[in-house]
Amino acid sequence: MASALEVVKDAYGRFATGDIDGFLNLCADNIEWVVNGPANLDKCKAFKGPSGVRQFLAILARSWEFKSFTPRQFLVDGQTVVVLGDETGKDQVSGATFENRWAHVFDVRGEQIVRFREFLCHWTDEQRPPAMSWSNELE
Repeated sequence: MASALEVVKDAYGRFATGDIDGFLNLCADNIEWVVNGPANLDKCKAFKGPSGVRQFLAILARSWEFKSFTPRQFLVDGQTVVVLGDETGKDQVSGATFENRWAHVFDVRGEQIVRFREFLCHWTDEQRPPAMSWSNELE
């Protein structure tokens, strides 16, 4: 049986390669998918079930073009995996560039994701996030 961490890493791998059906197969029938972030972003709301996750992915595909998408740190607590990361790209409607930092929280049961919560910090155009180290080593 795959661990929660293995399931989450599999999900990121499938997302990165565009394997949407494989990605959705990792989602439980009753998955709760919630994106917390700026209210002006269409993707920042609650979705339910694989059809809701598919709706989220469709919004993402038509809204943003990613230049980078990088999970940086994985923290595991039993069946919960917290992933810290960042992404850059361009808004396909406005043309504005963006730089985001995020925390993804996955709850996994029986090799399926039952809940996903994203906490998104979003900067556009000339805005830039404060300098921050991703290193696990504190000085």
